[in-house]
Amino acid sequence: MDIINNSEKKILIVDDEKTVRDTISKFLSRMGYITDTAEDGRIAINKLTGNPYDLVITDLKMPNVDGRILLQFMSDNLPTIPKIVLTGYGEDKDIIIALKSGASDFLYKPIGDFAILMHSIQKALSIKEANDERDRYLKELRQINEIISLLNKGKSTEDIFKSLSTNLKKIIPFNKITLCNLDRAKKKVITRLIESDQPIIMHEGYEMPVDDFIFENDDNVGTILLNDLEEHSKKDQTAYITSKPLLEEGMQSLLMMPLKINNVIRGFLGLSSTEKGFFQKRHISFMESIAGQIALSIERGSLLEELGNHTKELEHQVQTRTNEIFKTQRTTLFALSKLAESRDPETGEHLERIRRYSVLTAQIYKYTHNDKNITNLFLRDLYDSSILHDIGKVGIPDTILLKEGPLTNEEQEIIRTHIHIGYDALKKASKSLGENSFLNMAMEIILYHHEHWDGSGYPFKLKGEKIPLSARIVTISDVYDALRSKRPYKKAYTHEKTLEIMKQSSGFFDPVLFKIFLDNSREFDLISTRYQDQ
Repeated sequence: MDIINNSEKKILIVDDEKTVRDTISKFLSRMGYITDTAEDGRIAINKLTGNPYDLVITDLKMPNVDGRILLQFMSDNLPTIPKIVLTGYGEDKDIIIALKSGASDFLYKPIGDFAILMHSIQKALSIKEANDERDRYLKELRQINEIISLLNKGKSTEDIFKSLSTNLKKIIPFNKITLCNLDRAKKKVITRLIESDQPIIMHEGYEMPVDDFIFENDDNVGTILLNDLEEHSKKDQTAYITSKPLLEEGMQSLLMMPLKINNVIRGFLGLSSTEKGFFQKRHISFMESIAGQIALSIERGSLLEELGNHTKELEHQVQTRTNEIFKTQRTTLFALSKLAESRDPETGEHLERIRRYSVLTAQIYKYTHNDKNITNLFLRDLYDSSILHDIGKVGIPDTILLKEGPLTNEEQEIIRTHIHIGYDALKKASKSLGENSFLNMAMEIILYHHEHWDGSGYPFKLKGEKIPLSARIVTISDVYDALRSKRPYKKAYTHEKTLEIMKQSSGFFDPVLFKIFLDNSREFDLISTRYQDQ
């Protein structure tokens, strides 16, 4: 998990019990967080409307406006702020409500171990930070596209410069931007255009000496970054002459980008800041491409490829960040599946066995039948999503889920609703997390893994290949593991007894997949033995 800078994070604690608010607030303050409190949902909504927060920890049952209404308000109006539910009276339906509203965790009072709360907070803030980072990259990508459009309109250099100043400042909040020409005859840099929010000493036409190295090594001159102008001014006479007027203007940091046409420097684009150490590596990366486009607009050279390369790099960074977010989301959903599993104390390693049975079956099917539908992406998604097949059981009462002995017809109907509970919860999650192959397969498995090949299953009595392949695979895995595992209403069967029972109901299973299972049943037995419940 990424390390979060606590001192910059503001957390709102919502609870009608003053003791709870004060205890959590004091603890988080000691941990370096900025905290604020509200005694009910109404006060919390008022505070959220006028103040920025990085996280909200809320109770559910409160006077006036309760936590459920607060969660819905945040889901509708402030979806980017993570939420943790902390309650002493939570029911199964409360967990479902919290998950559907986008809550990242559901904890119970009283807090016995604050390390659990800290872990939940760090996880929620990490997800928010990853989302914020992705949004920043997307914002930069939009700005790149706006700048490309701007340069392609063929405006004058002065108009382009002013527009660049406005657009670049949305990404890098500098204090001064300068366009300079390089006069090789005079061996000087001459200021051409300036925009600054500070008093200007270096007006247009201002000349500064340049080191001979620049004139003799065009190819090797890159970004000039001076994040401490005062220290740089002590270097030598040339450094003092170039730094002094900037320091007199109040500038402390300078980023200068060479403008090259055919690898020959024609000028520089400079950004200055009143803050020491202001510029970062990402600023350099961004400006290197923009500088090439400015050179193109000034002399109509052909440097669009440089900006295109930067755009590709930025898209790669966005994709990388998006993959990291999806990884975090997978971790969160795995935690949710563990929550469903924890309702039954006899199924400790059930999820790990299910995913390994399922991937094993799919891999053998891929190579023995040359099925091109089973790609590496399919296998990865199956590994991640198969464990979510029974996530809807969080909505089934313990009196039914853990009942010893056979279920009544009414109880069987209730337990069958877990597929719809799980499907609806994930469908809701996909709207906020964004649709992807992993979520789509997870919803397929949840909804169809109780369908049978012969049409005798539920909920839709689908037959044959109308049942998605992923669900047909998980069906075999789930039945095998259920028979091998101890349950409140049955003992665990041996491997041999399990095969005997499954053969008697072979019409339930895809015949090709079932043959693969039988031919490789010893591997299933090894997995079952290796990942035994503790």
